[in-house]
Amino acid sequence: MSTTLDPKEQPLKEQTDLFGGPPADAQIVRPVVPAPQLLQVAQRLPKNLHLGTSSLSFPGWEGIVYAEQYRVAVLARYGLRAYAQHPLLNALNIDSTFYRPQTAEQLSQLAADVPDNFRFIVKAYTGLTTAPDTPRAQQRGIEPVFLDPLYAEQTVVTPLVTGLGPKLGAILFQFSPLGSRYTRDPETFVARLGEFLSELPRGPVYAVELRDPEILGAHYEDALAAAGAVHCSTVHSRMPPVDGQVLDGANGPMIIRWMLQPGDDYESAGARFAPFNRIAEPDKLSRSRIAGLVKRGLSSGRDVYVMAANNAEGSAPLTLFELATSICP
Repeated sequence: MSTTLDPKEQPLKEQTDLFGGPPADAQIVRPVVPAPQLLQVAQRLPKNLHLGTSSLSFPGWEGIVYAEQYRVAVLARYGLRAYAQHPLLNALNIDSTFYRPQTAEQLSQLAADVPDNFRFIVKAYTGLTTAPDTPRAQQRGIEPVFLDPLYAEQTVVTPLVTGLGPKLGAILFQFSPLGSRYTRDPETFVARLGEFLSELPRGPVYAVELRDPEILGAHYEDALAAAGAVHCSTVHSRMPPVDGQVLDGANGPMIIRWMLQPGDDYESAGARFAPFNRIAEPDKLSRSRIAGLVKRGLSSGRDVYVMAANNAEGSAPLTLFELATSICP
């Protein structure tokens, strides 16, 4: 794929917005013309497999996802329609909601830009998953709504269900490192987590992603099962191997996020891999583990989501192409 989809040197495109935005039928960001090899791989993938990236506003994806090199602000505002026309990318991990919840009106605009089979994995607001007595919460002034089901329902769940409708794949509760108060007594935290999830409105898929491996185990899995929630397995430096985090017997969709290489961190990976236009450091072991998980999930008839970040190998769309070829060679 990399030989047929190499980015071309073109000037950055800017979009002026002097009169309130483009007509409804205008497509400011144009999608790349897919290579035949890409189309062939995409056609072999099962319908219940959803592949997507973590965010989409990367100028370096010129020739990979976008036809030209557009500025970050242009991609953030107008890139989704072009992104959703990529043959492999039928899902997107929305990260911006982790920092600030969005309204139903804002979310409905996203839903209008994608086809019916497209799905969003949406991060819940960080205040719900950041313990208020941690340095992160105190330094960043995060709202103290930790595991508050009423806040979650009013500010996160209801707008997402209203705005995205059937295109909402899952609401993701990504927990930042919780600190020793919680990790030295994980069963107490798990009990509180289970109560929180059980008090949320029924209907959406709720997924939990951890940064503290001490919480994993039978009590955690039982709490998720009782609430009808699922674990989000993640490739991350703080967590065990992606295929060993939970037993593979859960109901509901399988959700996997491929974030980092083992031992790496976001800052150094971002600096090494920018502008994210090639696979700079292949992680074949993680790819093999994820492919095995995906095949098991698909064989059981579950919906399977794999969200990849640029910091995993250097370019999330290319990472997903390589994964797709290993799943359906």
